[in-house]
Amino acid sequence: MPTYDYVCVKCNNIQEQKHSFNETPKILCEICGDLCEKQFTLSINFILKGNDWPSHEIKLKKEMSEKNEKMKSKMAERTKSGEAVTTLGQLKNKKL
Repeated sequence: MPTYDYVCVKCNNIQEQKHSFNETPKILCEICGDLCEKQFTLSINFILKGNDWPSHEIKLKKEMSEKNEKMKSKMAERTKSGEAVTTLGQLKNKKL
């Protein structure tokens, strides 16, 4: 069950409560007994692990683009020096 933070309307006391996502319980303050409101936070309390999550795909995509950039720069250097081959015919004519 998820944990939610509730703030007291009267005394600003913050307390945690666990309940289902579909529930909307009336939470009373532990200190003054007044009604509390759900506080929304932007923090994320879980991490997606494994190979099938978008974060993993983004990391792989970034790594591949870095490798592609390195290969492009190496190819440009070899093209300038005359070492690079761009067609099969050039490869056949090149002495190894």
